[in-house]
Amino acid sequence: MILNVNSLKSMTMVSMDGSIEPIYFLIISFGLTLLTYLVFKKNGKSIEVYFLGIMTVLFYVSYFILIIVKPS
Repeated sequence: MILNVNSLKSMTMVSMDGSIEPIYFLIISFGLTLLTYLVFKKNGKSIEVYFLGIMTVLFYVSYFILIIVKPS
């Protein structure tokens, strides 16, 4: 099935104004936390666990920075 792009209503399309919502960072942080835990339980301490842990911390820090420093 081929959809005509011009027939899509503008209210269903996502706005591309350049702002990133902080909730996305929080959701990704929760997912990375769960993933880090599951990989740790399966493999023990490994390079993947360290990498996922660092990524989790970076996303939590990014979330709190976006919450504290609100752009005007």
